[in-house]
Amino acid sequence: MGSFSRWTAYGAGGRCLRLSYLSTNLLSVMLAGAVFVYGCWMYHNYSEYAELLAPSLYVDVSRIMIVVTLLAIFNAVVSTYGVFKELRCMIYSFSIASIIIFIMLFIGGVMGFVFQYKLRHQIPLDLKMYTSLRELYGNEEWPDVTRAWDSLQTNFRCCGVNGTDDWRIWGQSKWHMHLKNETKPKMPDSCCPSGSEEHCRNSHLTSITNTPIYSETCYKPLKKQLLFVVNTASWLLIVESGVLLIPAFFAAMYARLIKK
Repeated sequence: MGSFSRWTAYGAGGRCLRLSYLSTNLLSVMLAGAVFVYGCWMYHNYSEYAELLAPSLYVDVSRIMIVVTLLAIFNAVVSTYGVFKELRCMIYSFSIASIIIFIMLFIGGVMGFVFQYKLRHQIPLDLKMYTSLRELYGNEEWPDVTRAWDSLQTNFRCCGVNGTDDWRIWGQSKWHMHLKNETKPKMPDSCCPSGSEEHCRNSHLTSITNTPIYSETCYKPLKKQLLFVVNTASWLLIVESGVLLIPAFFAAMYARLIKK
C-alpha cells in the first residue's frame, strides 16, 4: 500500500516528478527566451546583408529562432497550468507539441551548420559582393543592395570587397559612371569616417596616404562575423531543442500517475 501511494500524483514519486518538471521547464523557458532575444538581435543586425548573399539560409535560421521559441514558451506556460490542474490530456498534448518543436528547432540548428559549410566551401561571397557593388549599388531598382552596402561599410568600418577590389573599385562601378555631377565623388560616404565625408569622397583613388578612408576591405570581416554569429545561433538551437524534451518527459511521467 505504501509503495502504491508513493507512485501517485500526490505521493513522493508524483511530487518529485512535478518538481523536476517545474525546474526543468523553467530552465527551458529561460533558454528559449535567450534564443528568442538572440534571434531578434541577429535578424535586426544581419538580415540586410542577405542582399549580398542571396539566397541565404541564415535569415531563415533567425526567423526560426524567433517564431519557434515563442511557440515553445507558450507551450511551456500552458503546460504548467495543466500540471497544476492535473489535466492529463493537456499534459500529453504538451509532450507531443514539445517533440514537434524539438524537430523544428533541431532543423533550424542544422540549417545554420549547412549555411556555414556553404559559406566556407560553396558560396562565392567575394564574387557576389563584387557583382552587387559594381552592377547594383545606387540602382533605384535595388535600394536594398545600396542600403546593405552602406550599412556594411559603416558598421564594419571597411570599404570595397577584397584584396585588389578595394576602395578603387568604386571608380569602376555603374554608380560612379552614372553620376552626372561635374565633380563625381570617388566613393560613397559610407567609406568615410564620420565628419570627413567631403574630403574623403573627393580623394584620388591611387593612394590612401593622408586620406581619411576605411582602408580595410569588407569581405573577410563580413565572412568571419557571419560564421561566428550563425555558429552561435546553431548551437543555441541544438541545445534548446534538447533541453525542452526534459520537462516533456517528466510531464508525461507525471500524467501517468494522475488517476482521473
